[in-house]
Amino acid sequence: MPLGSEVLRLDRVGKRYPMGDVIVDALVDASFTLNEGEAVAILGPSGSGKSTLMHLLGFLDSPSSGEILFEGRPVAVLTESQRARIRAEKIGFVFQAFNLLPRLSVRANVALPLAYHGSPPADAADRVSRALELVGMTNRAHHKPGELSGGQRQRVAIARALVNEPRILLADEPTGNLDTKTAAAILDLFKELNRLGRTIVVVTHSPEIAANFRRQLHVRDGRVTEGGSA
Repeated sequence: MPLGSEVLRLDRVGKRYPMGDVIVDALVDASFTLNEGEAVAILGPSGSGKSTLMHLLGFLDSPSSGEILFEGRPVAVLTESQRARIRAEKIGFVFQAFNLLPRLSVRANVALPLAYHGSPPADAADRVSRALELVGMTNRAHHKPGELSGGQRQRVAIARALVNEPRILLADEPTGNLDTKTAAAILDLFKELNRLGRTIVVVTHSPEIAANFRRQLHVRDGRVTEGGSA
């Protein structure tokens, strides 16, 4: 499908951390653009800087240098409250560990982001139903996470990330806790969501996983380079 407008831009972004008496460059001069409708894999070994990059893309951390722009606006000028609102409304997060609340039903877990800033929207019930339908979990809506398989729990986590209809879906090693067959099904779900227009960014250490995505960003020793495309 044709790509849409620019969503996120990094311009010579760097991130440094003090470790004792040493300053470590976790990310060095990263520059690239993410456009609406893209499917991107961020690929790199453990310790390469890909998790740091993920945190910066989701405004969970701030860069030490350079500039990040979201929808054309420098993130540095936003207040923490404004950044939190963007995270809640325009960026969906999916994690390897699912992070579901065990005492809540599937439906209640998916609905959680809707009440992040107070009262949920009037169409909250419809949004939850649409998100569950997208991931094929409508018939498990009243189950608890402990009653689901790993693949089903990850589908619920994806539905929760989608419920606010975000512009970008960020997934950190989303197949890491799944067997090969279940991982393939989750990757197929990401492909279908992208086909429907969702912007997908998946962080992975696996070249096999990355090969499923149209664009690949390789991270090594804190430096980001463009790779191949699927």
